Amino acid sequence: MTDHDKQTLINALFRIADYARIAHHIPGRIRIKMALAAKKALADLDLDNITTDLPGIRYHRLNSKNGSVVIEYDPTIIDPKLWERLITLPEPQRPTMREELLNLWHHTPS
Repeated sequence: MTDHDKQTLINALFRIADYARIAHHIPGRIRIKMALAAKKALADLDLDNITTDLPGIRYHRLNSKNGSVVIEYDPTIIDPKLWERLITLPEPQRPTMREELLNLWHHTPS
């Protein structure tokens, strides 16, 4: 994955975060609910590929009927607290998180 692709993926995560809330979370498994407005606002994003391309993701299941996604992930690669910060961090503070997200790719082979 190129640096440009990684930046594009991170930008997509930030867009998704605007419509997301955590419904349930234990280290290694998270269920995220999406606001109704997300379907239209994020129609240009391929949510399946975004989840697949993020390092540390083991499995994901997207339920478009109820607007939720279940993600099983490796908590040694993705710190469980990262999910909560990603979803709750106000937009002006997101640039501080960008480098942390880019570092996820250092834990997996290229």
